[in-house]
Amino acid sequence: MTNTNDLQSLLKRIEKATARLEDLAAKRSETTKPDEPSKASTDASVDVEDSKAALEYERAIKPLVEHFVSCSAKIGGLVSDQAQFVQQLYTAQHDFVRLAGTCKQPSPSQLPTLLGAQQSAIQSACALKDANRPSEYFDNLSAVAEGVAAFGWVAVAPTPVPFVNDMKESAEFYTNRVLRKWRESDPNQVEWVKALLSIFRELAVYVKQFHTTGLVWNPKGGDAEAAAKALGNADSAPVSTPPAPQLPSATQDEPKASSAGGSTRGALFADLNRGGGVTTGLRKVDTTQMTHKNPSLRAAGTVSGDSTTAPAAPAAPAAPKAKAPRMELQKDKWVVENYDSENLSIEATATWQTVYMYNCTNTTLIISGKLNSVAIDNCQKCGIVFDSLVSQCEIVNSKRVQVQARETVPSILVDRTDGAHLFLSEAARDATQITTAKASEVNVSFPFETANPEDDNTVEQPVPEQLQTVVKNGKLVTTVLEHTG
Repeated sequence: MTNTNDLQSLLKRIEKATARLEDLAAKRSETTKPDEPSKASTDASVDVEDSKAALEYERAIKPLVEHFVSCSAKIGGLVSDQAQFVQQLYTAQHDFVRLAGTCKQPSPSQLPTLLGAQQSAIQSACALKDANRPSEYFDNLSAVAEGVAAFGWVAVAPTPVPFVNDMKESAEFYTNRVLRKWRESDPNQVEWVKALLSIFRELAVYVKQFHTTGLVWNPKGGDAEAAAKALGNADSAPVSTPPAPQLPSATQDEPKASSAGGSTRGALFADLNRGGGVTTGLRKVDTTQMTHKNPSLRAAGTVSGDSTTAPAAPAAPAAPKAKAPRMELQKDKWVVENYDSENLSIEATATWQTVYMYNCTNTTLIISGKLNSVAIDNCQKCGIVFDSLVSQCEIVNSKRVQVQARETVPSILVDRTDGAHLFLSEAARDATQITTAKASEVNVSFPFETANPEDDNTVEQPVPEQLQTVVKNGKLVTTVLEHTG
């Protein structure tokens, strides 16, 4: 009997508590109108107040970008045009950093849209470079096209700082060429190089201080996409995210994938992102149709069933149209490009002339006379023979090339090349400096004298590829790795 009374008392207490909770809920719903969101949620999703990281980004990067644009304007032409894309890139990224300080991290499907303005500026800078290879400012354009990929740090985690530094080093390859070409004749070019590199140096310092392991978002913030629309910074159509160190490819010379291939890959990744739902469209195979359980089906080579005929594979995209070969003198620059299986010759008439050989295959070029420099870019199975150079010979992004110096050449640079054979004359043997970077199978042939004239011959030796580095007294010491035994 006592247990029954206790139970009834407990039920009455629960009913009273429930009634009080219902009264409180009714009063709260009356004071809050359903069609008017709270001020806190509205402000968090639309009003964007600058965080400390955004303020520091503007303070550190904006003056450097403005100075770079000013230096580019002094040079003018294509250099100034490309600088405008850098200005647009800074503006878009500044808005993006402001969003990160006040908004929650967006979903992977939202991120490409939010990065659209930045990606568009980067692509425009690279497209301007690719469309103006014969320009005398091609090295300037290439330096910017390589370096602006550093702004892709916002999509890199957990090591954005090394990514920025890698892109800066890629830009320095071309800024060094700018300095060699213009240092003595145009002080504006020297100032331009300093202005460009200062942007990337300061960007690395900023990222290290505020975003060491990746862009920091506000976990208590509002919706990034809504705030971006309020800023007018979101594109209507999504675009691809800036490349992670991938970061950028250093050559920019590989052919672009066709739009059909890109859409196919996009559809593939979209299906994969569906998770378990990706298998919903598959047909269940009966055991009678399994070839590993029915040897007779393997012998016949066919499987019966009610499955419909698979759709025909889409036609392969048409091969890109080959560009017309061209060899012409543009001011002081010989341009030789798009040749296949040809024997060509050039007669240099002035020591300040240069030769640029691009996208050639199975082609031999013979240069007579003394000139300033020779550059070989994106060539395969090609050979160049020249008399004498004032500056240097460069081999970049090429495969299986041969270079012969009949007289003298102060310097030879081999970068991102697989297979290069250098033939030096007796005069060039002891006076030529050979520099290699990311290169393999580089061999050097030169005449070798002995005490017996009958033993004179040409020696071929490989350039070392294996290096050994140790730390000594707080510094890295690198030596060639020698195999013994």
